[in-house]
Amino acid sequence: MRLLFDTNIVLDLLLDRAPFAEEAEQLWAAVDDGLIRGAIATFSIPTIHYIVARHHSPARASDAVWACITSFDLCATYRENIIAAAKMNGPDFEDSLQITTAVTDFLDGIITRDPKGFRTAPLPIYTPTDALRKIGRHKS
Repeated sequence: MRLLFDTNIVLDLLLDRAPFAEEAEQLWAAVDDGLIRGAIATFSIPTIHYIVARHHSPARASDAVWACITSFDLCATYRENIIAAAKMNGPDFEDSLQITTAVTDFLDGIITRDPKGFRTAPLPIYTPTDALRKIGRHKS
């Protein structure tokens, strides 16, 4: 199963944001263990770098980018994705762009903490808890 990780899930782990970091860590471990194939939209990489650098340092931000590159598939974003996202008129353009990117790459779903921003998605949307349950890694 190939799942797109919304930017917030990746940042939860990289910034150790409580209480979300624990599930994000379990999901990333599921990628490293080969239980799922994780993917990140390429447009998320500069955002991850910028936010990690602001909270920590440019060096740590570079390490975060390399961690993403080595662990996740990168999904390209094309002009058509941007046009399709703009036409969605969703509440959050970035969420719409995540959706169109996942669809273009034929992914099986998206993991996000903000499922309401993905209501129009034509593919399954999972909260971290839902995704962990789906792969049998949820800690009760």
